Order: sequence, then C-alpha cells, then structure tokens
Amino acid sequence: MLIMAGAIIVIILLLASVFLGILPGSRPGQGAKTELEFWGLFDGLDVWRPIFDAYQKDNPNISFNYVQMNSDTYERDFIEALASGKRPDIIMFHSSWLPKHGNKISLLPVGLMALKEFQETFPDVATTNFVSKNQVYALPVWTDVLAMIYNKDLFNTAGIATPPKTWDEFIKVVQKLSSKDKSGNLTKSGVALGAADNINHSADILSLLMMQVGTKMTSDDGAEAAFDQSVRVGSESFLPGESALRFYTDFANPKSAVYSWNNNQHNSLDAFISGQTAVIFDYALAIPEIKKKAPNLKLGIAKMPQPTGATKAVNYADYWGYAVPGASKNSEAAWKFLIYLTRKDINGYFANTVLRPAARRDVIAEEQLSADLGVFAEEILSAVNWYQADPLETEKIFKEMINMVVLRGEKPADALSDAAAKVTFLMKK
Repeated sequence: MLIMAGAIIVIILLLASVFLGILPGSRPGQGAKTELEFWGLFDGLDVWRPIFDAYQKDNPNISFNYVQMNSDTYERDFIEALASGKRPDIIMFHSSWLPKHGNKISLLPVGLMALKEFQETFPDVATTNFVSKNQVYALPVWTDVLAMIYNKDLFNTAGIATPPKTWDEFIKVVQKLSSKDKSGNLTKSGVALGAADNINHSADILSLLMMQVGTKMTSDDGAEAAFDQSVRVGSESFLPGESALRFYTDFANPKSAVYSWNNNQHNSLDAFISGQTAVIFDYALAIPEIKKKAPNLKLGIAKMPQPTGATKAVNYADYWGYAVPGASKNSEAAWKFLIYLTRKDINGYFANTVLRPAARRDVIAEEQLSADLGVFAEEILSAVNWYQADPLETEKIFKEMINMVVLRGEKPADALSDAAAKVTFLMKK
C-alpha cells in the first residue's frame, strides 16, 4: 500500500510539473525547436522583428530565419530552390500565381481557418486569387490596388480644384495639364498613359480599362482569352476590349487631343517624382518611394476614374499573399504563424508600418480615414483582376499589344486579336 501510495504521489507531482511548466519543454506552446525560413520581398528585418518577437513570447520553440529576396528574380529563385531541394517554410505568393504555382503550395488546414471565415475576413478579390475548389492556398496580410496619384501644385496652377471622377472629366483635366510647342512636341505632360515600356503597370492599367467597360477577359471555361470578343448591350454589339485599347493608346498618339506621353519620356514614377508629369496610376507600394525622393511634393491620391454612368466601381488589385510550400517540413508551424499575422492587431500594425492597405475588412474600415491609405482602403473592396495562366508572359503580350498600336501603327483590332491568340496559347499549354 505504501509503495502504491508513493507511486500515486510521484505521478501527481509529475502531472503538476507538466501543467505548471516546471519540467523543460513542458510549457504551453513549447515543443520541438523549429526554425521557420521566411522569404520576404519588400520589407527588411526591422519591420518583421517586432512581430517575430511578439510571436515567440507565446511560442518560444519557434525561431525565424528571415531572408529578403530580390523582387526582380523572385519567381525564378523560388522555382530553382524547389528544384534543388531547398525548402523555405513561408514564401510570398503573388495574387496572380495560383494558376501557375498552386501545385507547389500546401493547403491551409481547415482547422486553422475555414473557408467561410476567410471569405468574411478578407475582401472578395482575395477569394478569387487564393481559393480554388474551396481550398485556401495563401493568406493576404496586406493588399494593394491602383489609384490616381497626382501633383497638387500642378493641379492648382492649372485651375483644377478637384480630381476627376470619370474618364470624360479626366480627358478635360489632361488637356488643361498638357501642352505642346508649335511643332507638336510635348512641353508638359498631363498624365503618364498610353505607352507600354516606360509606364509602370501599363498592362494592369489597360486590363482595368477593359474590365471597366465590360470586357470579358477569358471564356467561361477558362480555356481561352475573350478580351477581343464583342458583347451585346441591348440590341447592339460592340467591342469593349478594342475601345479600351484605343482609349489607352490615344494618350500616346501625337494626333490625339489627349496626347500627353510618348516613349521618349522617363519612367512614369521617376517623371512624377521630378515633376515632369502631373498624374500617374500606381499602387500604394509606390507612395513611400515618392515621399522619400520628393519630400516637398504636394501629393494627392484619388480614386481611379470610372466610366460615365457606371453603376458600380471597378478597380484593379495586385498584391502578395503569404503561403507555405508543399515541400516545407514545418508546414503546420508555418501556417499557424501566418494565421497569427491575420489577427486584427497584428494586421493593423503591419499595414500601418509598411504603409499599405490592410487585408482584414475591419482594419480596412479603419484605414478609410487615413490620408495616405484611405483611397486604397475604399477601392480594394471593389477590386478585381483576372485569371492569367502565366502572369509574366501575359504582361509581355499586353505590352506588345500596346506597342503594335503606338510604335508600329497597327489597328487596335488587329493588335487585340494578336494578343488574344497569344494569351489563348498560354492557357492551352
């Protein structure tokens, strides 16, 4: 009896030690030591360190090896790393990557976040970009969307009191902001628009224009491009894709009333920073660079113009989520950390630190009052983009389509048809 009683006491003491965390490795949240290799892009360790430290207070067994990658070679580096057997645990996953790279990603465990919670937490575009067959492949921590960024001083000098809300109003504004000499050469640029190679995100801007006027970018079955096809409005049919391409390229046409840009101009962002153009269309990701390089520039941010009479706004999103490669040996720990990043307090801290729109709807609602992020926070709720089998190649095709019209004088209809055939080829690979 004494032996049995002693054994019971020992067991009780051991259980108490485990519960109280006295024994090594027995504290809640502790387990085998795990290092998560995290591949980031735009943000240095100084941004992430406070988040890592906060997470490690409750998860002392987790450590992080943060690697800031080169954005120009990131996709190639990711593919080569997997081929060589390297296994990052957390990667940045672009909003357009699911068709091309979804097969390389582990699925978010349903027990950590169900699909319904995902849809209620994040903007609709996140479901479009990161969900397939009711499975979640990536989590957004921040978002981004095109907006109109303008120079307030140049607007004031031209007598423009408020930014335009429609494209018809925008045409009138550009005509006030642009000027030419007697030979027809540009002396002032109202907007960086119309060309391909020296305009940041030219393919995205053209895609947005197409979608705003009702262009169907791909067929219903996702098997081929459809942006060269006609659509019916009542008893009439028209080609919205061709209309959008013509509208876009007119801004780089010397014979057009809205001529304001050409291929001899500097890069659009550089031109805006130096005061050589009054308006660019860009993402929130560009705002810190503008403020750093031109601290005295009176910066204005406005919503993207919409077609006159449009019943709902259409905006264009381009951003990065965070995912766990299928090859990771620490997928459960990695997904748990990514879920932590989507907490309201962490999501709000991160978005405000890096000056990008948040991912959570409740944080986005708070950001709508921000001078820097308010426009982006409003627009992300109505943002869209479209299925691209190979995003990099599709961007090249869209730029070539623009150049066919602007540099080679091809008809917009012919350039559009050529681009659609090339995109369809990509989709059928």
